[in-house]
Amino acid sequence: MKNTSSSLKALAIRFVAVLTVVCLLPVFAFAETAEDEKLKDWVNFLLICNEGMNNSGGNAGNTLMVVAMNPEQGKIRLMTFTWDTFIDYEGYDLPQKIDMPYRNNGPEETMKVFNHNFGLDIDKYMSLNFLNLANLIDAYGGVDIDISRAERNALNGIVANKKESIKAQADSGLLSQMAAEMLAKEYYLSDFGPETHLNGLQAVGFGWLQYDSVYNCCLREVSVISNLFNSVGKSVGELVAFYTDESGYPTETEGRAVINLDHITDDDKALIRQLIAPIFQMSYHNLNEEEIADISITLAKVGYAAARQGVNIFSGLKTAVFPIEATQPYEIVAGAKGHIVDKEANHEAMIEFLFSED
Repeated sequence: MKNTSSSLKALAIRFVAVLTVVCLLPVFAFAETAEDEKLKDWVNFLLICNEGMNNSGGNAGNTLMVVAMNPEQGKIRLMTFTWDTFIDYEGYDLPQKIDMPYRNNGPEETMKVFNHNFGLDIDKYMSLNFLNLANLIDAYGGVDIDISRAERNALNGIVANKKESIKAQADSGLLSQMAAEMLAKEYYLSDFGPETHLNGLQAVGFGWLQYDSVYNCCLREVSVISNLFNSVGKSVGELVAFYTDESGYPTETEGRAVINLDHITDDDKALIRQLIAPIFQMSYHNLNEEEIADISITLAKVGYAAARQGVNIFSGLKTAVFPIEATQPYEIVAGAKGHIVDKEANHEAMIEFLFSED
């Protein structure tokens, strides 16, 4: 950066982008095992998005993501699990798709079954439906994504279908007419290429494109969520200037509030909470206010550690699609196509990806 003000603003963007992840995702804790030493410095979360109108279940839980962050190393990892994965599900004689628990009993059931299959112990979650995720993206100004001509053409088709679904929900009384009118804009996309700007419904549609493969769809979902974090960071960075004892008080605040990351006050926490309020207003989650505040401080350290190393935390974000069988040919169970997985091998690969120091 060429001056202190722009450098601090960049720090603000990185910090708040990381902070946003805590709001979109839950704490991921492991039981006492031999892996504890390796995992103790990492903070971890889970995010579920579904294609229906209910935030708490009843539809396909299309998106299941895990994020790992290390506040000391300033590292962040984002892993998404494909919904065509077969898992063992108590009460069923045959393997079921991984989105079935969400259809049955929502995020709590998803946590239980995911934990059982992959040796993990998730205890927090954040769940959004496609409409609330679209509204959340719009609340922070949309996202900029690299989109191909083929993706643009497919996107226009899926967005048109979602518009019809929204209209049907409004007509049946399940969605307010005001909300329907808000979304009844023209969503046709003419642009494509790097940094194509997408509004909320376009971004959700892009993330769920699977005309070429479920695997590529998951890569698109990662792109949407990562860019949402960045949009939130930019939005809040325009209102808050962050600094540390090491960097010193900013010489130019440009009318923004100022927060010292080394000495975050209750008022600072309240301000941050206010700026990210849409995330909680539009989601179903089991985070209480104390947990949100504690995790926010932890994630602030992640952003600061990355900034000290001159790293843009999202350009350096490592992503992966699981299970490890995701690119292999489908197998068939009771007429359904999907991936039968080696659970132990996936557990080990997930731990290595999420928590390695490389």
